[in-house]
Order: sequence, then structure tokens, then C-alpha cells
Amino acid sequence: MQSLTWKFEGYGEPDKVLNQAEEILPAPGAGQVLIKLCAIGMNRSEFTYVQGKYLPARNFPSALGQEAVGEVVAIGDSTDGDGTFHFKVGDRVALTPGKIDMCATGTYRDYGIYDQSALIPVPEGFSDAEGAAFWMAFLTVAGSLHNAAMMPENAAGKTLLVTAAPSSVGIMALKIGRLWGARTIGTTRSQEKGESLQQFADEVLVCGNAAELVEQLKSSGGFDVAIDPVGGEFIDALVGGANHGAVILSYEMITGGRAEYSIGQVLVKDLTIRGFALFNIFKHVGLCENLVELGMKYAADLVPVVARTMPLSSAPAALVELGEARHIGKFILVPEA
Repeated sequence: MQSLTWKFEGYGEPDKVLNQAEEILPAPGAGQVLIKLCAIGMNRSEFTYVQGKYLPARNFPSALGQEAVGEVVAIGDSTDGDGTFHFKVGDRVALTPGKIDMCATGTYRDYGIYDQSALIPVPEGFSDAEGAAFWMAFLTVAGSLHNAAMMPENAAGKTLLVTAAPSSVGIMALKIGRLWGARTIGTTRSQEKGESLQQFADEVLVCGNAAELVEQLKSSGGFDVAIDPVGGEFIDALVGGANHGAVILSYEMITGGRAEYSIGQVLVKDLTIRGFALFNIFKHVGLCENLVELGMKYAADLVPVVARTMPLSSAPAALVELGEARHIGKFILVPEA
């Protein structure tokens, strides 16, 4: 089987270093499946990965991509580790983010061989694009909230703050918070995006810097749980605007991986600052399966926002546009027929 895939030989701007290459794929081995990819979710981490600002590539050339929806074309022999779900040839499936080797195989391709244990269902009624936009966002949010001990049964009455809320993860967090009964606050730097966010959040804060954020948080009554990808100087603002006993969850570091904040306020307010990385859910027995079950349960009310679909052949330009962060929701790549 011949496959077209995007790879890069060294770090740099996506439109400068990405090249499309042909690969000959073997038949799937034991515990593997061959998937024809139909829709590929794009993430900011891939934009930074190409530039060497995310996890380091294990080797070069490196592939790219972490999530997708596709059709099972062929299945290798079964093994004991084939996973919770069992699919047959012709089934539509999603790939589990965090179980895809972005360096070796990735998802920026038209066909790929993956472990059977990486396959999970596509929620009923979802298009391919919506399915490819769902699981990264849901697992990131649900996993973060699990770390904050905020779940459907205890979210009511709490305030959930979501920074950089126009992203696919941000919108998912606002939807989940509202669905579970929490009061939701979303932040953005753009007035235009702020107006669009009003349909998802109970309150929207438009703030251009950390100083504005902390003042607006104090005026709005603070928060009990924050999900933050911004990092850097925003951590100090979140500490300043948090309610007593609040939990601050960091899942990215858009503005930098180091932060200065008041330890005194952390002590006095009894705050918890935690991190979340998607691969950690696989270190807890049964947690990924429980979160997938939760996602399937609530999926009908959590249909993701797809900002744009673009051909797989335009992946470098699409990554550049994604990095400009002018959109709301998720970018999707679609392999050409």
C-alpha cells in the first residue's frame, strides 16, 4: 500500500521545512490495523513541534499529527493488547490522541498503520470532521478536570475559568463546564472573538495582558477551577484572581514554560497548581477507558466547532494559519480522494 505523508528533516517554519513523501506501507502486523484517513485534526502543539518548541523529535525525518478519523482497511492478527473496542474492516473509527507516535507515523497522511489499541469510536451523528475534532479536546479537558477533582456530580455551583477560550480545547471546556452545571468564564485578547464566545460562556473577559486579567477576575468574583494553556505571566494573574481553595490546571505553555507567582497567595488561599499532559492518562489503569465512556455519554451536547476544512496537500500553509490564531474552533485536514 502506497501512502503520502508529511515529514520534516529539521526544525523551522512549517511552510519552509515540511515535505510530502511517498511511503510503501506493509500489511498490518499482529495487533495492528491499516486505516484510510478521512479527516485529520490539527493542533497548536504540532505547529510548535515543527519549530522545535514542543517535545523534541526522537529522530529525523519526523512525521506529524496526533488525531484523525478513518476507515479500517485491513486488520492484523489479534493479540492480548488489542484494546477495549473491537472493530472490523469497513468500520469508521477515531484514533486516540496520546497513543499515536507523532514522530514515526503521525496522522498527516492518507493511509497509516496503527495499533488496534489506539482505536476508539466516533460519536454517533458526528461528521468525519467533527469526529476528528472531538477526542483531543475532550480528553484534554476531561483529564484536566479529573486532576482538579471536578466531575459531573460536583461541578454545580463552581466557577470554571478557561483562558485562550477560542481554541478547540477552550470551547470544549466551556461546553463541558456549562453542561455539568458550572458557571463558565472564557478569556480572549480579541474583542471580535469575545463576541463569538458569548454563545459558549456565561461571561467573557477580553484582556490583553496579565494585569488586566487579574483585575477582571477580581471584579467577576474569581474562579474555583482554571484550565490554562497560556502559562508564563498568566500564572501569577490566575493566582491573584483565584478563589480560596481553587485549582489551576496548566496543559500548555504558549507564552513560556517558566512563571513567577506569589507563594504567599498560594499559601493564604490554599491553592493547588497542577499540570496535565495527555499521555499521563494512560499511566492510570482504566482512566482512559472511563474518559472515553464519559465522552460518548455527553458527545451529543459537545459537538465540536470546526473552523475550517482544508486539503491535506495544504498542510504547511494550514499550520501557518493555525499559528496565527485568528480562528475559533478546530482546523481539519482532508486527504484528497
